[in-house]
Amino acid sequence: MFNSSPTLETPRTGGTLVKAESAEPENLNYYTSTSAAATRFLDYIYEPLVTYDFETWNYDRPVLAERYEISDDLKTYTFHLHKNITWQDGKPLTSRDVLFSLKAIMNPYVDDAPQRTYYKNVEDAWASDAYTFAIRTSDTYFLNLQFMGGFAVMPRHQWDPKGMMDRFSISDLQNPQIFANDSDIKEWADSFNTNPLNRPVGDNPPKLIGSGPYEFGRWVTGEYMMLLRNKNYWNADNTYIPGFTEKAGYLDTIIVKSITDPTAMLTALKAGEVDFLPRMRAIQYFEQTNTPDFLERFQKVTFVVPAYSYLGWNNDRPYFNDKRVRRAMTMLIDRDGYNQYIGYDLGIPTIGPFYPYSPQYNQNIERWPYDPDEAVRLLEEAGWIDHDGDGIRDKDGVPFKFIFSVSSGSRNSKLLALMMKEDLKKIGIVVNIRQLEWSVYVENLRDRQFDCVMLLWIGGLQSDPYQIWHSDNIGNRGSNYVGFRNAEADSLIIAARFEMDAEKRDAMYWRFQEILHDEQPYTFMYYQRDPGAFDRQFKDVKWIPIRPGYHNTSWWRSPNVSRPGMAP
Repeated sequence: MFNSSPTLETPRTGGTLVKAESAEPENLNYYTSTSAAATRFLDYIYEPLVTYDFETWNYDRPVLAERYEISDDLKTYTFHLHKNITWQDGKPLTSRDVLFSLKAIMNPYVDDAPQRTYYKNVEDAWASDAYTFAIRTSDTYFLNLQFMGGFAVMPRHQWDPKGMMDRFSISDLQNPQIFANDSDIKEWADSFNTNPLNRPVGDNPPKLIGSGPYEFGRWVTGEYMMLLRNKNYWNADNTYIPGFTEKAGYLDTIIVKSITDPTAMLTALKAGEVDFLPRMRAIQYFEQTNTPDFLERFQKVTFVVPAYSYLGWNNDRPYFNDKRVRRAMTMLIDRDGYNQYIGYDLGIPTIGPFYPYSPQYNQNIERWPYDPDEAVRLLEEAGWIDHDGDGIRDKDGVPFKFIFSVSSGSRNSKLLALMMKEDLKKIGIVVNIRQLEWSVYVENLRDRQFDCVMLLWIGGLQSDPYQIWHSDNIGNRGSNYVGFRNAEADSLIIAARFEMDAEKRDAMYWRFQEILHDEQPYTFMYYQRDPGAFDRQFKDVKWIPIRPGYHNTSWWRSPNVSRPGMAP
């Protein structure tokens, strides 16, 4: 953690922070949304039982839990809640809310398949009294505490006012003979998936209720979302680290403006309509923000979080079902040139999905080089030759023509797609580019309706590759979008999850990365140093090594400035 605006001044309460984001969430349901923008917003409203310790960066600091115990066999987790926690409507937060939240995650009809994969080992959970909640797992998964205590707790009285889920146990939700034959389980899940609370937009929307330091203000679609400081926050006086008020907040209002165009973002910052750009284009950071006036008003910063960009090849498409072709595609992409000329060398090269500064990352693997000649050899070895003389490679009558799907708000994806289109045309491969709005893009991903995509995965300081890489998560809207299948990889992923010796576990992950390197289901691009800028009126601006790289609860404004035209 580092502070880019230290001060000896006493923090002040009040004022407004306006930050810009390029994408709006598809919804504001913590469990069903796949959008990082939704998580960034909702993390101020909802809280978990435990979270990261900001000094050790272990995931073991109590939040809603006052304390917790882990059984000797490392399979039962008992959490004792603070007894003074209230929801933002004044009702008490109890263990019944925690149990309900876990049931919501584990309901097989709730549209949260990626998250639910981490709870398959839950055998039972119960609320033994109003402030004691326990979970029993079937194994000693190395991230058990992070997931058993790290889910956002949602209010039962808001999301299940009729108590429909009360009569079902955790084992009921895992038993097909019960959940397939009891219509109440699906009926409740359908109402949860389509609840008006998921998109609380308009003038008089239903109000999301959480327990966190900020309350939901409003959401004007296509314009902004608003958070209001929870003046009755249950833990408002508890500062976790001196100078870092992670548990409460100083700012009265946080506004997240939706600005899809990066040029318009920077214009808004310079015009004083926005105070904070968490991410700007590299060219903006290095070439368009160096005037004396800009540097006097704004502080520029770069920060790193565990997030990597990649090109994903749909392994079930005829062009990409051979690892030789996927390796060829990697060797046809000038990743260093892309990083230099488009990314201004902000990217940190990576060969796999683990954080490069973690012992999980295999430092012995060298990236595949940019080598068009070797790539052509691999393509021809795999049978992709121009058999009919039309200038396009083909195999078994299938021409090598594929669609590169890009999000309409991603300039870098478009630039890479255009670069690939020109380069691959020279060797007889046709790349067609399709731009999609983010909501459509996400649906196509989850339904695996794509040939090639460029995306960013955001992870943790420690990672479990099960959700993204195990073959169990192909289809059914799981996160193995590209359809990667490898029996040895599956075996390693499962074995590593339950290996409590870190060195042995890391050795398994090193072998897993060797398999990925050989198979190339993704072309791994870079971990990114994110360039940003903020108004110098903000003090105690802290940066942290977990997503999204900052937490605005430490920020305060000097002097306080209100924003006209955006009333709660």
